[in-house]
Amino acid sequence: MRPFFSYYGAKYTGSKYYGPPRAPVVIEPFAGSACYSTRWNAPVAKLYDVSPDICALWDWLIHCSLDDVRALPDEFEHFDQVAALAHGPRTLAQFWVSKGRAEPSGKLSPWYFQYRNAHDCRVWGAAVKRRIIEQKPLIAEWTIEQRSYADVPLVPVHWHVDPPYDNAAGSRYPYSQIDFAHLGAWCRSLPGEVDVCENVGATWLPFEPLYSVVSTRGRRSGAYSQEAVWRKRTSSSDRPNLPEAVALPSHD
Repeated sequence: MRPFFSYYGAKYTGSKYYGPPRAPVVIEPFAGSACYSTRWNAPVAKLYDVSPDICALWDWLIHCSLDDVRALPDEFEHFDQVAALAHGPRTLAQFWVSKGRAEPSGKLSPWYFQYRNAHDCRVWGAAVKRRIIEQKPLIAEWTIEQRSYADVPLVPVHWHVDPPYDNAAGSRYPYSQIDFAHLGAWCRSLPGEVDVCENVGATWLPFEPLYSVVSTRGRRSGAYSQEAVWRKRTSSSDRPNLPEAVALPSHD
């Protein structure tokens, strides 16, 4: 699957570097756009987030009908048309009429008007609706709940933990106040297979470098974001062969 919506800090392109899920069920306790489960076509994904907007959006995507998607406008002339939608589809459109935001956009961005006549999924349009319609059957067994990570039931699954990072970039999220010492202890306590995402330099777990990505702000300067991971494994079987770190574009 491809991303269902554009979101700040999403790791669709980089998700291949974490390798496939090592258990039949994936839990993402900081769901956002759930790009790990999306990239690997997780048949069962349990998503959690504290954001009411993210939860409303995923709830709508999971439970709406295909006709509900078809009924959405193909394009918008004024933001009032977006604002008139119900919470779930409104939030979906808000993330598509801007790009890479940590919270829903309150306006139609210049990016939207520049690319709305393109025949791809750079911004909201008929192509995005087709993608959602084609992929929606694949998330029939997904769930979403509005909960803090600390309240997620501890079960032996594959945990993909991608919190707001403990740095300036992480502070851009609307819900970025995290006790990282507590989060680190919680991650160590998780049953099952665990991958935890961070930037190189974070110290709340013994992270190891995984790959480098050119950030949106660094495309002109050539600056990279150094992504890191901490892993906990319960078995030695089916371990993916992970590639060496490389520079990746950050279009998704």
